[in-house]
Amino acid sequence: MIKVFLVSSGLGNVKRGFESFTQECFDTLVTDESLEITLFKGSGNTGERVVNLANLPRRSFLGMLLGKISGRGAYFIEQFTFTLSLLPYIQIQQPDVIYFSDGNIGNLLWHWRRLTQQKYKLLYSNGGPLPPEFERWDWVQQVAPIHLKIAIDAGVSEEKQSLVPYGIKMSRELNLLSETDKKAKRKQLYLPTNRTIILSVATINKSHKRLDYLIQELATLPEPRPYLLLLGQKDEESAEIFALADKLLGKDNFSILTVPPEQVFSYYPLADIFVLASVGEGLPRALLEAMSYGLPCLMHNYEVAHFVLAEAASKQTANFKRSGELANLISQTLLAKNEPSTRLLRHQNIYNRFSWEQLRSQYVEMIHRCAAKI
Repeated sequence: MIKVFLVSSGLGNVKRGFESFTQECFDTLVTDESLEITLFKGSGNTGERVVNLANLPRRSFLGMLLGKISGRGAYFIEQFTFTLSLLPYIQIQQPDVIYFSDGNIGNLLWHWRRLTQQKYKLLYSNGGPLPPEFERWDWVQQVAPIHLKIAIDAGVSEEKQSLVPYGIKMSRELNLLSETDKKAKRKQLYLPTNRTIILSVATINKSHKRLDYLIQELATLPEPRPYLLLLGQKDEESAEIFALADKLLGKDNFSILTVPPEQVFSYYPLADIFVLASVGEGLPRALLEAMSYGLPCLMHNYEVAHFVLAEAASKQTANFKRSGELANLISQTLLAKNEPSTRLLRHQNIYNRFSWEQLRSQYVEMIHRCAAKI
């Protein structure tokens, strides 16, 4: 049996793709008889094989203060203090594989292994993604073909990499809401019942998620324009996004909410269109989730979009670096018929390629290959 430590300093502290992936990965693999897997996280509920480690969260006063003083940032302080708390468990339990998504944690664990001459393998999930090289880590999970190609072109051996996409939690069958139920549930969540709703699930910022671009593009559409619903973790840029939406759309035409991860799934069935405005992602989990509910998903035209959207990419992508492109794409999507049969096809496409049921064996194989690496 392979002893695996699955680690995430942010799990329990923030709500992002890395954290939701880590939790779902643990839930999927914990019952595998060939693995003895323990989840180490920043805070939250504990249980069998689930351990909270002491750390200074990136949003804590002390974490931000030390991040500023050190010049490394609060995120690094969180990961550094989390890793310090992990070290006694490594010493006592002697894991075979440590599986992580945060690069700083991987670097710290590499230094500790070098100093102590321990034998654990480091398995990095490159969801960011980080560019090559990956010399310090024994195995790299690439979540989309383009990232694998970039690494191989840069000289990273294919023998230490696996192309295994993110898995997502989803049902085998798509249960579409009737219009009556849809309106009733929208009313319960204080959403407009008779308007088209555009949904985006992303950190509320402009530097990466580019929600300012989405707001600006939507504002150019003629009234009555769709209602905008933004769900995500807030950061230092969020106030600017609030102000821009209020100015360009009006307070009755948008909502910006932060909800627990499990509640996000209540909103997908109530939306009509999903938009991801960023122009670079590893493999956005919110996109996979939106497609699993059969939503048309609008994206910037790049390799990851074509990997996920497949045949639909030609009709659901545009150059989001240009003004007017997203607005035009939204207009085209509003004119297209979003038939139940089309939504079912989107759901099935995602289930067959990205559901945990389909990917579980690939994750187990990847861990075994990493553990066996000499």
